[in-house]
Amino acid sequence: MILLRAFASDKFTLRLRKTDSMPTRRLPPLNAVRAFDAAARRLSFKEAGVELSVTPGAISRQIELLEEHLGVRLFDRLHRKVELTASGRLFLNEVGPALLRIANASASLSAEDEHVLRIKLPPTFAIRWFVPRLARFHALDPTISVQVTTSHDPVDFEREQIDAAIYWGVEIGRGLGGIRLFGETLVPVCSPRLLPALGTIGFDDLARNVLLHSFRRPDDWRRWFSAAGLPEIELHRLLVFENSSLTYQGAIDGLGIALAQLAFVQDDLNTGRLVIANPLQVETETAYFLTYPRERAHLRRIKSLQDWMSMA
Repeated sequence: MILLRAFASDKFTLRLRKTDSMPTRRLPPLNAVRAFDAAARRLSFKEAGVELSVTPGAISRQIELLEEHLGVRLFDRLHRKVELTASGRLFLNEVGPALLRIANASASLSAEDEHVLRIKLPPTFAIRWFVPRLARFHALDPTISVQVTTSHDPVDFEREQIDAAIYWGVEIGRGLGGIRLFGETLVPVCSPRLLPALGTIGFDDLARNVLLHSFRRPDDWRRWFSAAGLPEIELHRLLVFENSSLTYQGAIDGLGIALAQLAFVQDDLNTGRLVIANPLQVETETAYFLTYPRERAHLRRIKSLQDWMSMA
């Protein structure tokens, strides 16, 4: 601590003396700060409770404790909702970045373990492309342990303990490093049992067959038929699945014809589990990217992953 002492005179004398003790930080209860941060970001005690795995009542009590400690009201409790007060907004602007720095510092310490790679993938990418090739990655670098998380939601590198993620879109997001893995090509596929002796299915016959697709890709068949010059063709029978991986399995089992992303069924085409029902292939504007925070590009596990995926 720095002590300043002034003496009355025509001149001003300043003495500086260091004390041996450091000032004690008067911190609010950290659990209460975490509860406030979650509730302020979501403007919901209920959703904050879900995030922190506690009850809404526990969130409310922690915030009351924090308000008592600070001597200010942080929320206005309205009917079925809460709103931040001016003091609450000011406090969030300070503690939000502070908690994020703590989380990042913790993640950085964890990141020192070069032998653990945490990657987040879309489910179909994980099942149909990543996992079947994972043994090759282990063969190249057997010292790295891979932890796989699947989700359709975009990754939040600032809040999730994830090293890298696969992004499906048009380009890599701002502030991220990474590489483009491959584009998207759509092609109709089916079980060999459904293919006629001619070895292909015409457009009109295709439209009368059972067509398979996923909830997340409802417009693929329309896009494909438009590319074939038949934008108004009537699709008689559709069978819809939760995700593309289930759609492709349905095609393997003979349930109908799936419009597949070529990269995800190439192994099935090579082994004969699937065949191309019609040769028309449609390129989309989207692609798959390996992404990661730029500041982690130097980590050995990120370098190993990128080197392998660029060749896989």
